[in-house]
Parts: sequence; structure tokens; C-alpha cells
Amino acid sequence: MQDGRDHWREDANCKGKPASIFFPDHRVLSDERWDIAKAICNDCAVWRDCLNMVLPFEDALDKWGMFGGLTPAERREMRHKKRKV
Repeated sequence: MQDGRDHWREDANCKGKPASIFFPDHRVLSDERWDIAKAICNDCAVWRDCLNMVLPFEDALDKWGMFGGLTPAERREMRHKKRKV
């Protein structure tokens, strides 16, 4: 939450952008589609809040979309590394 606003999502760079950027068609996943979303996330002031929202999910439930600048596969890898520690 920033500037007394109710929720961090109000400050997200993705707010108002087409969901298809962050949730590309799973049949046409390409690095280029993810790169567009990552570029938007890279400048986001609340990327950490976004990522923290989905990290507690089980891998099986976290299959879609870019959150906190990470793809589902990158988040799975992050969870697995944390479990090993």
C-alpha cells in the first residue's frame, strides 16, 4: 500500500493494460510474449507485493500468468529453491 491507498494493485504498472499481455494464450507461449510482460513488471513499484501474493500457492495451482515479473516456471523454480534451503 502506497500513499494511503487501499491496495498495492492501485500502483501496479499492469493496471489498465490488457490481461492478454500477462496471461498469454497457453497454446502460443513464447519468450517474446513473456518479455513484453516482464518489461512492464521491471519498472513496477509493487512487483514484490504481486509476487508475494502468488508465492504461497502450490505449484499445481500456480500455472498461469506473469506475477512479480516471473513466469509460472520461474516461480516454481523459486519455490523449489526455497524448499531446499
